[in-house]
Amino acid sequence: MLYFSRLLEIIGLISIIIFVSTLYLINQITDERHNVLENNYDAIIILSGNFDRASRASKLYFEKKAKYIYLSRENALIHDYSDSLKSKKTYEIYLNIINKNGIDRKNIIIYGTDNKSTIDEARELKKLEFKNNASVLIVTDIYHIYRANKIFEDMDFEFTFDFHYHQLTHNWFENKKSIMIVLSEVIKSYLYIIFEDFDAYLDYI
Repeated sequence: MLYFSRLLEIIGLISIIIFVSTLYLINQITDERHNVLENNYDAIIILSGNFDRASRASKLYFEKKAKYIYLSRENALIHDYSDSLKSKKTYEIYLNIINKNGIDRKNIIIYGTDNKSTIDEARELKKLEFKNNASVLIVTDIYHIYRANKIFEDMDFEFTFDFHYHQLTHNWFENKKSIMIVLSEVIKSYLYIIFEDFDAYLDYI
């Protein structure tokens, strides 16, 4: 009976820790950030996630007088609605958007071989030479920033970086899609903190 009582105490303590840490992560992920961006950046980095990032990055390239755009090579096939008969690799659709916005191909650097996660992207960027790019603007979405920032800080890049995102006009809990994204980010944050990345997590199960 004593052992059973102790077991219940341990389970209760673990439950409280998980509950509190989950609330903390949700608060960090959904924080309404109001970061002030610099006037100029040496480079723009696009983290794969949605095609709006390519449009924003193209605009920022000119606004911030950047020298290069770094585009994540994600090879997952996506249906190209501009051509009903074709599917393209994800990064090719991004590249097409950037090219249509008037950015010379020689100023676009495609990094990685087939990035499947943010940590893949960070590892591939770590392999590149950034000596002449002291300041970088990373284009992503607001709920992705907490985890992306943690990964980039842990990688100890030689450049300084800020994040660009769209400020939302609604609370995260008022939109089903936002709720799903936030919960997904909570899980991914746990996996990164415990196992570093999802691939490492799979090795444990």
